[in-house]
Amino acid sequence: MKTKYRVAFLAMLAVLIMTAQAAAHPDHGVGSKEMFPGEGVVVGDQHGLTEGHLPAVSQGVKLVGKAEVTNPSGAGNDGRVADVSAYGNYAFLTAFREPTCERAGAHVIDISDPKNPFEVTSAFMETTPFNYAGEGSQTLRLKNEFFDGVLFIHQNETCPGAPAPTEPATRGGINIWDVTDATSPELLVKHAGDYTNPAGGMDTQANQTHSAFAWTNKFDGRTYVVLVDDEELADLDILDITDPRNPVLVNDTLDLNEPPFEVGQDSPPNLTSIFSHDMEVKRVGSRYVMNVSYWDGGYVLLDVTDPTPGNVSLIAESDYAELDEERLARGQEISPEGNGHQSELSPENGFLVATDEDFNPYRVVATITSGPHAGTGYTATSASDTPPIDADTSISGTPTFVGLGCDPVPAGDGVALVERGVCTFQTKLNNIVAAGYDAGIVFNAVRPDCLSRVTMLASGNIPFVFANRTTGLQLLNQALSADVCTQASPAVGSPVASTTIEAVFDGWGYVRLFRTHVPGDVGEPGSISQIDTFAIPEAQDPAYAVGFGDLSVHEVAIDPNPGKKLAYISYYAGGFRVLRYGNDGLEQVGVFIDEGGNNFWGVEVHTIGKKQYVLASDRDFGLYIFQPKP
Repeated sequence: MKTKYRVAFLAMLAVLIMTAQAAAHPDHGVGSKEMFPGEGVVVGDQHGLTEGHLPAVSQGVKLVGKAEVTNPSGAGNDGRVADVSAYGNYAFLTAFREPTCERAGAHVIDISDPKNPFEVTSAFMETTPFNYAGEGSQTLRLKNEFFDGVLFIHQNETCPGAPAPTEPATRGGINIWDVTDATSPELLVKHAGDYTNPAGGMDTQANQTHSAFAWTNKFDGRTYVVLVDDEELADLDILDITDPRNPVLVNDTLDLNEPPFEVGQDSPPNLTSIFSHDMEVKRVGSRYVMNVSYWDGGYVLLDVTDPTPGNVSLIAESDYAELDEERLARGQEISPEGNGHQSELSPENGFLVATDEDFNPYRVVATITSGPHAGTGYTATSASDTPPIDADTSISGTPTFVGLGCDPVPAGDGVALVERGVCTFQTKLNNIVAAGYDAGIVFNAVRPDCLSRVTMLASGNIPFVFANRTTGLQLLNQALSADVCTQASPAVGSPVASTTIEAVFDGWGYVRLFRTHVPGDVGEPGSISQIDTFAIPEAQDPAYAVGFGDLSVHEVAIDPNPGKKLAYISYYAGGFRVLRYGNDGLEQVGVFIDEGGNNFWGVEVHTIGKKQYVLASDRDFGLYIFQPKP
C-alpha cells in the first residue's frame, strides 16, 4: 500500500535514492511502443552479457542429463534459449531473439530417458516472422467439449527493428499449440490477445505480450490465460480460452497502480517503474489466487475467482524497504531497485519466494546541477548498444539543445540534448556524433505516456541515454505545467541546465523470502511480510561486476513437497542454485555450474515416470536435468 512517510538520510544517500535508476532492466511495460514503425524501441529483456563465467562447481546437486538444441537459422545458440516448460515425456524451450531474431519459437525435447534427453528437431514450433518467444511459456492439460489434450502456450514480442506489418494479426498476443502429440505440434491459434485501443476501436495487431499463465477454474469450468500487456497501463489482460481455437478477451482493465489496488509506494521515490512482469494462478480453498510480480510495485496477491472487470480484488501486496537489505549488510546505504521479476507460493501457501532481477550492478545517479531545478534527480536509461553509464563512463556538463536532431546538427561538443520524435533514435545518434558531440540525452515527446521511458535501439561509441519528458523540460529550465505531456518545448538553442550522470556499484539482483497468509474464502484479506534475502557473494562484490557474465537471479520453482521446503533458482551465470526456505530464512544447500560456465534462464519441477526432476534452460545450450541430493 502507499506509504505516507519519508526517512531522512545523509545528503549523499538522499541523492542516491532520488536519482536511482529503478529499471536497470529495460522497460518492456508502458511506453515501449514505437511512435512510428522502425523508430527503434527495445521491447523485452536484454538478458545481457555472455562473456566470462564463475568456476565450475557441483554441490548438493546431481546432473542427470542435458540436451543441446539446434538453431534452425544456423546462427548458433549464444543467447538463443529462453524459458522451459514440460508435460509428460517432453520439455519445451522457447527460442529467443538472439543471436538473430530469425526462426524463433519453441524447441521440443524428448525427456523420456532423463539421462539421455534429445531434441525432436522436426517438431520445432516456429513463430510468425518478426516475432520471438521468451518468458512464461506453459503447458496445460485441457479436457472439455471443445478440446481434449495438451496445450502449449507462448507469448509473442516483436523483433527489434522489424518492419511495419503488412498483414493483420501477425504480431503480439499469444500462440496456442496442440502438443498432445509433441512430436507433431498443431497450431490452434496465433496472436490471440488485446486488439482494443484507448479510443475504443480495434487495432489490426494484438499488443505485444511479455509473459502468460493459464489455469482452469474448477468452479465455473472455464479456462483462462492472463497476459502481460507490453503496451498499456492496464497491463494485465485476461482471455477465456475454454475453446482454445477461439479465445475471448474478458478483462483488459487491470492497472495495479490505480484504485482499488494502488500497489505503488511513495518512498523510496525511485520506485517508479510499476508494471506487471510475471504471474502465477493457483486454487486456495474456495478462491483462485493470482500472484503477480509487479516490478517496482512489489509482489501482489489478487483474488481472480471471477476474473471479469470489477470482480478482481486485492488480497495482499508487499512494499520494499527504504534501504537495500543486501547492500546495507555490506555497509552501503542505498535504496532498493525494486525489479520484482518472478515468484511462487509454497505448496501450503505460507511462504513466497521471489526474484528481483537486475542486470546492471551499477546504479545510475543522474542529477540536474544548475538552474531552477538544481538538485533534482532523474532516471536515465542507456541505449541498447552504446557505452553504458558505469564505473568508467559518465556524462557531465551543460548540454546544448539541438531539437529533434533529425537533420544534420551544427557543429558542437560536450552533451547534446535531443527531443524524441519524427526520426529514428539511430538517426539522432548519428547526427550528434557527426556534429562532434561526445554524449547525448534524449527526452520523451509530447504524448500521453510522456512520463515513461524506453530503451532506445541505437548503436554508437558515445553514451546515449533516454529520460522522460519532465526531465527534459526541467533540463530546459521550464516551469512545469499541470500536464507536462502536452507542454511544448522551447526553441532550439534555448538555455539548458547543467547535469551529471554517474554510476555507483549496488550489486546484481537477488532472492527474497516472504511469509504469506492467504485465506481460502473469497473476500478475505491476507498478508505478506518479508523474512529474508539471499544473494550469491560474487553478485555483491564489485570485483565481479564485469567479466563473469550476468550474476543476477532470474526465476524460481518451488518443490511441490511441503516437507522439503526447497526452492530451485536459475541464476544466469551464477548457475543453478538450491535454497532451503523457512521461518529462519534462506539457506543455500546446492549449486551447479558446468565446465565452461552456464547461463540459466528458466527452471521447472517436473515428474518423469515416478521420479521428480528439476529442468533448467541454459541460454547458450539447451536443457539441463537435475536432482537435488539428499
